[in-house]
Amino acid sequence: MRYRLRLAGGALALSVVLTACANLPTSGTVDINSLQGSGEQAQTGIQIVPEVPGRTWAPQDIVQGFLTASASFGDKFSVARKYLTPWFSRRWHPGVAATVIDSPKVSSQVQPRGVVTRGPLTKLINVTARHITELETSGPNQAGTVVAIPGSSKYSFSLIQKAGVWRIDAISVDGKPAKRTFLLLTSTDFQRDYQARELYFYPVGSIANALVPDPVLIPQRPGNSGIDILVNSLLDQPQAPGWLYDAAKTEFPKGTKVISVTVEGGVSVIVRLGGAALKTGQVQRNRMADQLDATLTSSAAGSQAQSEIRSVVLQIGRQSLQRRPWDVTKRVPRGALAPLYYQVPGAPGEPAEAVVRASASERGSVPLPGGLGSEPFSVMAVSTAPAASAVLAGCRGRWLYLMPQSRAGVAINVHLPAECTSLSWDIRGNLWVTANPDAYVIPGAAFGPPARPALVTVQIPPLPPKAVVQALRVAPDGVRVAMIVRFGSSTRILIAAVSRNGNPSFTYLAQAQQQPQQMLRVGSDIMNPGVVAWLDPDHLLVLDRPPSGKAQLYEVPLDGGPSTQVATPSGAISLAANWPYGPVNPQLAVGIAPVGTAPGEIEIDKNGLLNPRWVPQVKGVTPVFPG
Repeated sequence: MRYRLRLAGGALALSVVLTACANLPTSGTVDINSLQGSGEQAQTGIQIVPEVPGRTWAPQDIVQGFLTASASFGDKFSVARKYLTPWFSRRWHPGVAATVIDSPKVSSQVQPRGVVTRGPLTKLINVTARHITELETSGPNQAGTVVAIPGSSKYSFSLIQKAGVWRIDAISVDGKPAKRTFLLLTSTDFQRDYQARELYFYPVGSIANALVPDPVLIPQRPGNSGIDILVNSLLDQPQAPGWLYDAAKTEFPKGTKVISVTVEGGVSVIVRLGGAALKTGQVQRNRMADQLDATLTSSAAGSQAQSEIRSVVLQIGRQSLQRRPWDVTKRVPRGALAPLYYQVPGAPGEPAEAVVRASASERGSVPLPGGLGSEPFSVMAVSTAPAASAVLAGCRGRWLYLMPQSRAGVAINVHLPAECTSLSWDIRGNLWVTANPDAYVIPGAAFGPPARPALVTVQIPPLPPKAVVQALRVAPDGVRVAMIVRFGSSTRILIAAVSRNGNPSFTYLAQAQQQPQQMLRVGSDIMNPGVVAWLDPDHLLVLDRPPSGKAQLYEVPLDGGPSTQVATPSGAISLAANWPYGPVNPQLAVGIAPVGTAPGEIEIDKNGLLNPRWVPQVKGVTPVFPG
């Protein structure tokens, strides 16, 4: 190889954001652990400074050098353009979106007939590689989301020679001309050159005043261009094929113009807007400011680096808005003092009992209908209304029971198509039910459920026909759904969004207006996920239950990064978590399996996940928080 690489000691990072190697959040079927380069580990803090092409370089060296130079965002591809003819350089406009490949093989081929070039001597160089994924963006300078397109592709580079120098004059992908924005990177370069961040949007038609994080990737460029990309990405509504399309929205009106983005002292950002933003009211401006503040000050869930931005000022005309620290609490839809519910099996001949535990010293019995026997429900969920008016749902086999506490002693029975495996309430009062292999919704079940509730099938088009939805939990924001899905012999954790397309006959996940959308895969390093709960807006808590051995709790980031083991009580078979409200730890509870004649036990974490201290609280099973 005739070209050389120089490694710059300066960090390849935003000047106001610490470097964070991209964890490549996954969607579709891509496994994050498979995203490896050709044996080399990507290193953060290393900037690739590619060599300009030499006059005597052969065509294969030119292609290799161009691929290396394409990974250098710091010079705006100025070196990469030196590998192109002037004509093709004017046509090539790479943006944020990239095609990611692994272990490329470069080979020479005789130029086929019919290929038009602009030189007397031509050469065709083919690059074949395993096609890992693509980064989809709604614009050339907007943040991207990973779209899984596995397989292999052939990338052909046509070169011409002028004055003894070879230059690239055309690129095709599997026989078709490449797009003008085409950017080809190896997985090693991609992981080094991109960082994980999060955009924040509002739910569509939601009653929750919560912001929904959207994991994205942006290039690690010097200066403020990374901040610019994040700001510009908030101006447009989430687009297809993004996973939040038709499920989340931005408060920035169409026609908003970014006048300037200024960073002061490395920790403060001033965003000046014009255009349609000048016609907005105060409430909308506050929500726009919240989106900016959350996006620019928050770090991605799995990132080792933290955002250095501490304050964001939004300027619209003569008005300046800066959100106060306590405004962040408005982004979380539920408080941390929600009561814990659990069950106590009945003695022989006595009915089982459901218990609500408001505090360590305050607990009460939840009236259950007679005739249900001494065995507790296999799964249970409680609506988010106050305890006196909450609806308790429980399953036994194929029977689902809805028990409004305002009408004690009365149960509404629903016969399911298959055995019930999980229950979850959303903020709209709908009950989500999984019954192998499908998922269903009972609309409005929390508001005086009728004698014969409607059972609506949940449409999840991206899943193959034989996939089995084993468990499902709706996030407190009412937008996102975490699922445990079995595909043959493997089990995966998937995140999808609830589409609001106005059709009451169907509930869609990962689909809007009949167009299949993406789902995010998280926790791909967990082999046997059995129970899932929402820990906070950016993390799940998952209980891994292997066929043999001890069950293990994991904290799972939603950006596709590696999961973190959490100290787990012996015998854990179930779990419950409740989102925090403000800067406090979430409430955590685990259910311990009965042993012999000993009843089950509920243990509560007293310290938080960094150093959990599990303390036995009560005898019982199936701990749940409202939701």
